[in-house]
Amino acid sequence: MKKILIVSSILGALILTIIIGHLIYLNNLSKADSYPIDTFLKNQTNKNALIIVAHDDDAISMSGTISYLVNNGWEVQELCFYQGFENKDSIRKRDLEKASKLLGMTDVEYYDIELRKHRDNIEKPWLPIPYSDLDSAYNRVSAANQIENFIKKNCPSVIFTLDDIIGGYGHPDHVFISKLIIEYCIQHQADPEFRVERIYQAVFDPKMNARILKDMEAFQLAKKVYNVTYSPKPDVYVSISGHENVKKKALLTFTTEQKSLTKIWPYYNYYPANIYFKLFDKEYYRVLKKEENYR
Repeated sequence: MKKILIVSSILGALILTIIIGHLIYLNNLSKADSYPIDTFLKNQTNKNALIIVAHDDDAISMSGTISYLVNNGWEVQELCFYQGFENKDSIRKRDLEKASKLLGMTDVEYYDIELRKHRDNIEKPWLPIPYSDLDSAYNRVSAANQIENFIKKNCPSVIFTLDDIIGGYGHPDHVFISKLIIEYCIQHQADPEFRVERIYQAVFDPKMNARILKDMEAFQLAKKVYNVTYSPKPDVYVSISGHENVKKKALLTFTTEQKSLTKIWPYYNYYPANIYFKLFDKEYYRVLKKEENYR
């Protein structure tokens, strides 16, 4: 019995040491430079926000912010796209609906269009392409029309999307959609019914991004294709304190995308939300302002 207790104690100590060591590793991944906390969202009176993204799971990086906004009286609606009628879309659409209800979104719209031309013939469509090739690679008119209709119908004060520089980690779909949003806002900012004051682009801190995505092919190629050293720097962060459990549940909702999500949030699925998202406790944004012509 005594021998069993000794062995159990040693194993317990070893397991505890491994867990502590791994948490130290995760804490290092989550380290970021200092940025100011956002105040615009807290003080905004037109509490209508839109999320416009290329894919159903792209908004997941903003899920803590979405939960925060909904809890503070905002209406949040999402627009995303599907590349035609892929077999797994039915599962992804059900997952999207579950995630939107979990986060308290008012509505979600999605469209089955051939966003990327001839996508099925491209070996790795997630790899970055030059900005100059975007218009020829995508069905610009279809996507732009859906974005325009969505903004006009809802008159938001804020639009959330991914960044237009490297699209998070290099995905050209992200870059393309974000550039369409900026283009629309610049063209229509003088319209009487136009209300968009800010575009919030979800980003990681650049050094944090480099640590997490250092082995990702798309990210490494994006730095060359887009001639950047890092991803765009955030202007502000939103604290997700109190929304940790919701964020983890939202991540877990996208059942077909866990391989991709765990590249961005390594090992999140193994830890309690109140431990993991106490380390990754901020959502960072690059903010484009109407008064600065969305630059």
